[in-house]
Amino acid sequence: MTMILLLFVVASALVVAEVLFPSFGLLSLLSISCYVTAVIKAFDIGQTQGYTALSAVIILAPITIWGGFQILRHTSLGRRLILSGPKEADVRGRGTNKNLETYLGREGVAATDLRPSGAVDIGDDRVDAVSEGDFVEAGTKVRVVYVEGNRLVVETLAAASSA
Repeated sequence: MTMILLLFVVASALVVAEVLFPSFGLLSLLSISCYVTAVIKAFDIGQTQGYTALSAVIILAPITIWGGFQILRHTSLGRRLILSGPKEADVRGRGTNKNLETYLGREGVAATDLRPSGAVDIGDDRVDAVSEGDFVEAGTKVRVVYVEGNRLVVETLAAASSA
């Protein structure tokens, strides 16, 4: 029984080592062979012990892989491999919770090309906008025609004066 437990420990350590030090599957093959050997030895003792060991492998292997990735997140290699999301301070106030109706009828300047969507500077605010179908170059003066859901629809001032 001690040999079976030792094989489980070695197999689990090899799984974690494979996650931390990629060996192109060599450590995984060794860990699988340790798990299989432990199950075979358990079946040699008795059927109940064999099925218990098999159940332990089915439960232990995924938990060990998950634990290896949890450890990986805290290593220098893991921090370079696993992307992190933006910080809360970087995204605060950038949602679509602004009252877009306040921009209706106001004039601004296209901050980016509108093909048909892009950004428009209205006063001190930069907001996402959509042109009324035409391509609008950056720097062109625009007016907000209407608000549709969470988007501003703009037209160029030249198009507004000809209409």
